Amino acid sequence: MKAKSYHDWYLHHQEKLGADLSAQGEGPGAGLSVEVVRYSHLKNYILSEESKPDILVACDDDGELSVHALRLIRDFFAENPKINMLYGDEDQFSEGVYISPWFKADWSPDTFLCTFYFGSVFALRSSALALINPGKHTAQEFEPEARILEDAVEEQEARRSEPDTSLRSWIYGKLCLKIAQADEGFSKRRKGNMPVGHIPEILFHADSKPEDWDADLIGDSLTGRYNAAKAHTRLISIVIPSKDNPELLSRCVYSIMEHTTVPYELLIVDNGSNEENRRKTQALVDEINEGDISAKYIYQEMPFNMARMNNMGAACANGEMLLFLHDDVVVRKDAWLSHLSEKAKLPYVGAVGVKLLYPSSNVIQHAGIVSVADGPVYKLQYKRNDEVWYYGFNKGVRNVLAVSGACIMIRSDVFGEVGGFDEEHFPDIFTNVDFCYRVFEKGYYNVVRNNMYLYYYDPVSKENLETLEEREKNRPAELETLRRLHPMLDGTDPYYHKYLTQDGNESRFLPSLTIEE
Repeated sequence: MKAKSYHDWYLHHQEKLGADLSAQGEGPGAGLSVEVVRYSHLKNYILSEESKPDILVACDDDGELSVHALRLIRDFFAENPKINMLYGDEDQFSEGVYISPWFKADWSPDTFLCTFYFGSVFALRSSALALINPGKHTAQEFEPEARILEDAVEEQEARRSEPDTSLRSWIYGKLCLKIAQADEGFSKRRKGNMPVGHIPEILFHADSKPEDWDADLIGDSLTGRYNAAKAHTRLISIVIPSKDNPELLSRCVYSIMEHTTVPYELLIVDNGSNEENRRKTQALVDEINEGDISAKYIYQEMPFNMARMNNMGAACANGEMLLFLHDDVVVRKDAWLSHLSEKAKLPYVGAVGVKLLYPSSNVIQHAGIVSVADGPVYKLQYKRNDEVWYYGFNKGVRNVLAVSGACIMIRSDVFGEVGGFDEEHFPDIFTNVDFCYRVFEKGYYNVVRNNMYLYYYDPVSKENLETLEEREKNRPAELETLRRLHPMLDGTDPYYHKYLTQDGNESRFLPSLTIEE
């Protein structure tokens, strides 16, 4: 059964949550002391010499904690002794009505470096303050413990010559960022555990819709240093599967050459073009090799198998980075490859993709894949990119479970660690999804760069439609295999909240409004 509105759903949910908590008794965190401090007083309070409680709950000045917030926070810390910092979800309370829920993802380091998505409420153990001594030291002094990482290009550009002393900058960059660093929030996950906690319940009712805190606020506190010299010596191997599409392939390749300045090589994998198209492709490769770019043409007649074609290209690659790109993608933005590589190079990052738009339009085709009850789905597909969707999801850098197979970058060592693409089980439909799932299961964070875009043509000729119809016959079997091999991710997604819609046909981020009995 579904509620008629979010307000009705929340009232019912809060009542049920309260009943469940009452049935449990006082809870494991009853013995922990707690102090609630508003953001405007937080810096002075933390830097003061007065004794601190076990748990410090920080929240925005405009709004109130939910009825059960403190109980949930105490119990979470009691049940997770290794977690030093957590955040929760929030909504807006306006004119007596609960509206605009912000159901957040689990710990997302790259999202955090893009925007302060903790929003209006977070909590930390007072003992964690000893790790960072906020406001008195620089990030570099914590490098051994925090494993400080190199900046991405846009993060390095955000640096300021003078420190930003605003309160928000202090909360974001001097406090939360450094605790996340100290707790290895920017390292490969150990045993799959998230190093920063997330309580998937409404903890705060804001008076107004929260506004974004962007990365400019932490320009002086960012992790690590960007090495421009290395960025321009790092070879990227671009693998492009293509059969009987010499015109599309040429358009893709020429767009890469026009908009790319960092070192790269091209590997074109063909599973059986006819003789005429094979000659055209060879001519294109020969033309490329006359210049400063290296290109290789790998031809082998075989049934279509995207996973195998990608693996064949990777086996011949010389690059530190691998980029798997469809031949119907067109580049229109400079620095696109640097945007990908400057994330993919980070030791904790796995697969990296970008936002894909429909050709010659401002309509989103891909902005990240989430796992719902119906299976993997593309969020925000067919939505206009000039609008801001779900707290800026389509505008910044976001951690996601999987990215589109039309554009995936990954370090070659991580590619080898996960064993490449699965040729046996996922030759076609869920090639990219299974690959990204396995990368995530190894402890890496996958990323979609929604602050950069490519055009994805996905041609609809008669021949391609016939091929697509044939390929679609494999979907049910591959989906079943995907669920069998990744049971923990079947209908569950750490970056997509359980209270958001599970309808695979709905591309927006909407509350499900399902009432639990």
